[in-house]
Amino acid sequence: MKHAKFLLIASLMGIALAGCTNNSTESSDISKETSEQASSSSVMETATSSSAVSSSTSTESTTTTTSSEEQTIITGLSEAAILNSDYSSLNGTWTNSNGYQLTFNNSSVTLSGEGLGGVTEFSLSNPQKQNNVIFLSFEPAPAPNGMSLMIASKGTTPEGIEADGTDSNYDRIMMGNNGGTLLFAPKENGGIPDTAYYREK
Repeated sequence: MKHAKFLLIASLMGIALAGCTNNSTESSDISKETSEQASSSSVMETATSSSAVSSSTSTESTTTTTSSEEQTIITGLSEAAILNSDYSSLNGTWTNSNGYQLTFNNSSVTLSGEGLGGVTEFSLSNPQKQNNVIFLSFEPAPAPNGMSLMIASKGTTPEGIEADGTDSNYDRIMMGNNGGTLLFAPKENGGIPDTAYYREK
């Protein structure tokens, strides 16, 4: 009888130990699975954060480039527009080395000082491109021979002269009623380059 009780108790203890072992194994598996899920979530969050930073940097770079392009367009002289009687790209004040100024406001120009024959404001008309410069006429035409503006764009040299006495690194304007592109030549070649007008910065 005692032997049977001992066997029964031993059997019950074996079952209890087996249950504890199974519970421990299941608990370990659950803990491992939870850890793997947390690690996977952390990797995904890191990848998402890196993608967001990369996207932000790309957007900022595009904005900077666009801003730079717009600035170039705004400050440039448009020959095509001028030849189409749109003079807005000339707007602003242009000054020569003698201190005289031309102030453009769309289709009109105002001369500093006494102007021409006492008239300081003229309308611009009849744009034509000849010898690599654009000619503009004044209205009303100053007596006795009228007056013209000759516009040479940055990086260009008027044709018909051996050398350019003006600074071709900038847009510039000459004013005269005769002489044509010769006015752009150096002084020793008969030009008057010191009277060239440059846009104020």
